[in-house]
Amino acid sequence: MLNFKPINNIIILLLVMLFGLPSVQATENAISNESSNVVQDIVKRGKLVVAMYSKDAPPFYYVNKDNQLTGFDIVLIEGFAKLLGVPVEFNRSAKFLDDTVTMVQNHEVDLAITKLSMTFNRASRVFFSDPYITLHQSLLINRLELTKQMQGRPQEEVIQNLSGKLGVVAKSSYADYAKHFKNMEVVPYSAWGDAIKDAREGKITAVFRDDAEIKLIAHDRPEYALDLMSVILKDAKDPKGIAVSKDHNQLRLLINLYIKSLDWKITADQMINNYDKEINKLKQKIAMQEQQ
Repeated sequence: MLNFKPINNIIILLLVMLFGLPSVQATENAISNESSNVVQDIVKRGKLVVAMYSKDAPPFYYVNKDNQLTGFDIVLIEGFAKLLGVPVEFNRSAKFLDDTVTMVQNHEVDLAITKLSMTFNRASRVFFSDPYITLHQSLLINRLELTKQMQGRPQEEVIQNLSGKLGVVAKSSYADYAKHFKNMEVVPYSAWGDAIKDAREGKITAVFRDDAEIKLIAHDRPEYALDLMSVILKDAKDPKGIAVSKDHNQLRLLINLYIKSLDWKITADQMINNYDKEINKLKQKIAMQEQQ
């Protein structure tokens, strides 16, 4: 079983092996120079405190029928905490996704995992781990509005130059990504369901979010396809990472090592269509790390 105690010696060895750092002595000096050994503090405290958005986002994190918090993000971070030998305490007070980044920045929590897009703005405030999944930016477009705008033009051209109102989740990465749609007025929503409803009714032209959210709607609400057309922007990637304070680089490096060791590759389609199989596969990968 992997054991991060004594923590400094193992961190030094792993970082030298993984990242090719110049020497054990140099790495040891870098770690000892940190203002706080956050990993030791977490172990001593007896829990890993994690920020997560207050609203569920299945299959990443959600409360199931047994009133238990579960999902891929939950399993992933609980596996990391188990290697440290501590449980996870989830703080779900964030009213907006960006609030979780602020909580990390202010040291209210140790880290944030909540399907966070790795945007420039966020990365200027916190460190991000390597991506644990990469999704794609996607649209759900009102079919009637799309037809009105086509006027004999190719569909692809119309989508690239879409006009009207574009619904996004307020204070999310997609509020920033949406600025690339020069002909559209961005409309922020506090509830994703309200944005979908308005798109179906033609009050807005489209909604904009990652392909996991768009494909989940198609999976759970196939009847919506009568009103809405999904478009996956294959060239517009949306990597998801774990946010860590800028002065807790040691913690970030350990998380990166954990992610790399799992070698977990998954798509939005696999997550949604084969949830049980894929989450069990992730659990098995984590269990293998515990036994090493």
